[in-house]
Amino acid sequence: MTMLQTAIGTKSSKARERHSGGQPVQDAVVATTAALPWMTGPAFISLWQACGLAALGYRVTYLLPWLSEKSQIGLWGEQRFEDFEAQVEWLAREARDLTGLTLPECQPYSAAYSRAMGSIVPMEDVFRAVPPTRCLVANEPEHLSWYPLSRGRNAARADRTIGLSMTDYDTYIRMSGLPMGRPLSKLVSYLHGDAIRRRIDLPLSLSPALSLPGVTMAVERVTGVMPAYAKAPAVQASDQGIYFLGALIWEKGLADLVEIARRSGLAMDVIGSGPDEEAVKVLAQDQGANLRFLGANRRFWSDIGPYRVMVNPSRSEVLCTATADALVAGRHVVLPDCPGNLPFKAYPNAHFYDDLDGAVSALQSALQVLPEDPAAIRKDFDWMSACRRLAELGGLTAQGPSETV
Repeated sequence: MTMLQTAIGTKSSKARERHSGGQPVQDAVVATTAALPWMTGPAFISLWQACGLAALGYRVTYLLPWLSEKSQIGLWGEQRFEDFEAQVEWLAREARDLTGLTLPECQPYSAAYSRAMGSIVPMEDVFRAVPPTRCLVANEPEHLSWYPLSRGRNAARADRTIGLSMTDYDTYIRMSGLPMGRPLSKLVSYLHGDAIRRRIDLPLSLSPALSLPGVTMAVERVTGVMPAYAKAPAVQASDQGIYFLGALIWEKGLADLVEIARRSGLAMDVIGSGPDEEAVKVLAQDQGANLRFLGANRRFWSDIGPYRVMVNPSRSEVLCTATADALVAGRHVVLPDCPGNLPFKAYPNAHFYDDLDGAVSALQSALQVLPEDPAAIRKDFDWMSACRRLAELGGLTAQGPSETV
């Protein structure tokens, strides 16, 4: 056993079975704070984890939020699904399209969309809703604990609980412009740290960017990149396109993106949508920055061909999936030197800067050379390898899949 596995607190299987209520015991339950069609990192990552673990032969339940008609309209501008079965049918087709894998059994928990928070908020104790399982994989465990009546570790009928934290709430709050932002961020960090300590045996993070009081987070590669990005056409000498892809909110460094475009005098395409889109457009026009806003693109791998460089000025990411996507596609990426981007320093097509003049220099250099072979990052960000590592951390590999699978 690895040191990480030894460090995981374990409930006895007998205790779990006593509380199973006659339900079949799963190998893994993957719980998420968000699911497609909301295009967020936890939605894609949790879907891949659930499908990938199932493809490895484990019996899996995917636990995801179900939103009322009002919340769906608030989130998507329309009611997308009349009931949970309709959402699962849609998600199964999406899973086959995105991953080539089969969606496992799905189970809902009650949730609501909060426009003020820009997040889906649990409306019940998610940990209590977890069916009996050998391993619970909780994506954003601190967020899953937002329901004020959530109980502690014993509420989850799981031998082991793994928590993958993906959002730097401290940075988002401090950058939000809210009154008393700094003390509020410290309070939220304390509450999130307490939530994880009370419920998670093995806390994980994707980079050194995230820390919470009293929590030791191991940095593990348990995520990957959509395989279609690895099949993108190689950059040609004539390909000079520059793009940004992400949510259009100021916390993604969009003011810096406008300034980099202005200082460089280069045209850039902005792929994405979000609440700050109109304000960013106004700023770009006022500053004379040549940004073209193309809207959201859920299948960007099919349109990445003419682009050579991605510029990603965000400093708020724990690990940016869009950056990994670009590098796996064999593109240059220009990004700030910050803890969330530390994992990308292993790859030659990642170019770092300390200030905006450095960003312009890095961008100009990237446009002058073809990207190097992306074989290393394609291996490191392979999704099935990530799922095997997740199974290992969850203690599933020692016994293998349940005999009933």
